[in-house]
Amino acid sequence: MKRFLVITFYSIAFITCGTKTEPKSDNASLIKPKEIRVLVDTLNIPITGSLSKVVLFRDNFYVMFETSRENTSESFKKMIVLNQKGQFIEDVFVPKEIQEMPHYDLIVDNDSLYVKESQFEKLNFVLGEYVADFKLMQSKEFAIFKDDNYNIYSSCNGEFGGTIYFQNIKTKKNYEAASTCPTVVNKIGNDYYITNYMGHMNHFASVLKISDPVKLEQSDLDFKTQQGSQFNKGVEILIDTIGFYISTSFVTDNRLLNLYSDKQGAYIGEIINKKINPVYKFDFAFSAFFSQQLSDGRQIATCYFPDKKNGILMISGNDFHFYKLQ
Repeated sequence: MKRFLVITFYSIAFITCGTKTEPKSDNASLIKPKEIRVLVDTLNIPITGSLSKVVLFRDNFYVMFETSRENTSESFKKMIVLNQKGQFIEDVFVPKEIQEMPHYDLIVDNDSLYVKESQFEKLNFVLGEYVADFKLMQSKEFAIFKDDNYNIYSSCNGEFGGTIYFQNIKTKKNYEAASTCPTVVNKIGNDYYITNYMGHMNHFASVLKISDPVKLEQSDLDFKTQQGSQFNKGVEILIDTIGFYISTSFVTDNRLLNLYSDKQGAYIGEIINKKINPVYKFDFAFSAFFSQQLSDGRQIATCYFPDKKNGILMISGNDFHFYKLQ
């Protein structure tokens, strides 16, 4: 077992990090991925607090940190901008309305960066074009996935469920299915794969497959409802499990793979017969939370290590690039 590499800010090293574990399947020879390449880059960032959200915007990382306050249960949010070498660019002013958001997402859409409240009131803020602060804007919804045929939207209402919406670009017809709560959409051929996670109560994860959105229930695309969809028509459930967390799912070699972790470590797995089969184990423990899917297929996630360090993870095919924050 290799030791976790600590690499100085200016140094970078590629390591073949991890060992393959035989999946619990008779089809093991079919699901072994190519060699996983792991890059660990340590960034010395003089900031206190826990990393909350991160996105890649205009080739820089926009990173939101949260720290506890002494006399209130609310946290204080601070955003900084780093380039991909970890060099500090600037601070971003976070207004009071964002400070008070308990649930929010950072979203990059049409070359703009937004902070969007992720439940109920759903206020939207957009980053100023020439100044590093956010301005309140009219609320809007953002597609979590787009292709030539559909704009795909999602909603999450916690224990009240969630919905995945397909809007046909040509016909303008809308379709929906129950999906609690969508984190990322992947596409292989004509099939759409939706990975879900809800952290309430015992928490659970699921992965859905939708081959023909037209077979779903027609929808009025009501984003104001606080109830998730009740329809499962046209949906194949690949896995649905309680007490288990899938950090994200991604496509490599035309196969859907899943990043997940448990008490024993972090793994890449493939779903076979409604079970997740580990095909790769990392040599160091971490947990990750999906943040962003780029148009070229790369994904950005926050990650957390047992030594209480935070980090940024970029996934690109078989490449896993960790930026560990010191």
